[in-house]
Amino acid sequence: MAEIKIGWGRENVTPTGPCMVAGQMSNRLALQILDQLYTTALALEADQTKVIMISLDAVSFRQKLMEAIREKFATVTGLKDVQIFGSVTHTHTAPQYGTVIPKEEWIMSEKFSCECPGNRGVDVEEIRKKHPDFVDSEQYFDYLVEKITAAAVSAWNARANGKIAYGMGTAVVGECRRLVMKDKGGIMYALEDDPEMLHAEGHVDHALNVLATYSMTGELTGLVLNVACPSQVSEALKIVSADYWNEVRAEVGARWGKDIYILPQCGAAGDQSPHKILTRKADERMMMLRGQQKDHVAGWKWGERVYDLEYGLARRREIARRIAVALEDVLPVIAPTAESEPVFKASAQVIDLPARKITGEEAANAQKDADFLIERMKQTGSEFYGSINWNLGVVKRYKNPLDTVPMELNVVRIGDVAFSTNSYELYLDYGDRIKGRSNAVQTFLMQLANGMGSYLPTKRSGTTGYGSVPASCIVTYDGGDKLVEESVKAINALFE
Repeated sequence: MAEIKIGWGRENVTPTGPCMVAGQMSNRLALQILDQLYTTALALEADQTKVIMISLDAVSFRQKLMEAIREKFATVTGLKDVQIFGSVTHTHTAPQYGTVIPKEEWIMSEKFSCECPGNRGVDVEEIRKKHPDFVDSEQYFDYLVEKITAAAVSAWNARANGKIAYGMGTAVVGECRRLVMKDKGGIMYALEDDPEMLHAEGHVDHALNVLATYSMTGELTGLVLNVACPSQVSEALKIVSADYWNEVRAEVGARWGKDIYILPQCGAAGDQSPHKILTRKADERMMMLRGQQKDHVAGWKWGERVYDLEYGLARRREIARRIAVALEDVLPVIAPTAESEPVFKASAQVIDLPARKITGEEAANAQKDADFLIERMKQTGSEFYGSINWNLGVVKRYKNPLDTVPMELNVVRIGDVAFSTNSYELYLDYGDRIKGRSNAVQTFLMQLANGMGSYLPTKRSGTTGYGSVPASCIVTYDGGDKLVEESVKAINALFE
């Protein structure tokens, strides 16, 4: 086995002006930059296997963006045999990127698309009259291509012999955000004081998966941190923010040095959330006792808490503290195990997953909801482009049904560790099945990698509630089963 070469790169991808932030159902114009967004790249090479793993503070990592980065990387370096893939932290306070689609075209388009929609129903020129430095989604797409490629090139050029260690800690970050209600099924963000609540639909994964890199002399150089929870504490605010990963970076920097690279990954977490749902009152009291939050300003109502910045920042600091405490437990234990010649293999393939078919009744209900929102928008002036398109997507899929949906699957083995990508907000049950059957000692799953980013719920979630209704899902339960089988097969092939 050859010695592994390790290189790190990082670029700031914060927009240079106001922007529309992605996530949620409404257009949100962010005028404030709360904290910085980053992309981080880890380059690895041994035995002719060349891999660059990328993380991005964004809501999704669309295939169109990945293809543009690969093309530019090949142009800059002259290399075409490097396996490059990326995933996101899934923050809902990063800019929209992709094609600008005017209001009238957004609603009238009949074809369902998995491409980068970008600014949806946004009058860019009207916004620029008030904010001349507005960054539209096409500008930000080009900006991302430049910055992410620069991080990848920097990581590749920085390759040097090094060592790798891995381990797992425990950090309570997320919990299942779907509660099963009597006679209603699973509902996202129901609360524990609802008398109709029966139980949480799924369980949680408190594992903090850690891959640490070291110089040949033993200095810690970087960390891959994998958590089964999206970065969405401040998800509903009109700001630019990396969410809790900003506080994690600050906490790690304060304890281990600001030059340590951090590559965050979101594991299988389609039904997970960093919001406290079942222990809200006790959690907030503890944050006040720790001094993370000054006083009880948010109230117990869910909507108030989501939109309260002080509460959100306190929650983010608490998550960062938990991750840092877990790292303090893990790093001293794994450091002596660091090796410079791990087995290093990788594979990439495209698998076709069966598409979810839309029934006539589902299409009719979706059209009815879209018509209601269009009429309401005309009457009130409020913008519901996200919700309208969300429903019209169901109608489009009924008129132009898909048979299969392609998904890129990247798998990497580093010693006894496996990394495996998927393109969806993958419900935790699927992740458990992949990790349980993986021949790796420890398996890092990366959701929302190189793809469109719809949900992939499990059968027990049924068809109720956001995340499991037809508008949320483009792939069937059978598609989820196939994703599990193909992922396990690809991982275990690298361990034969």
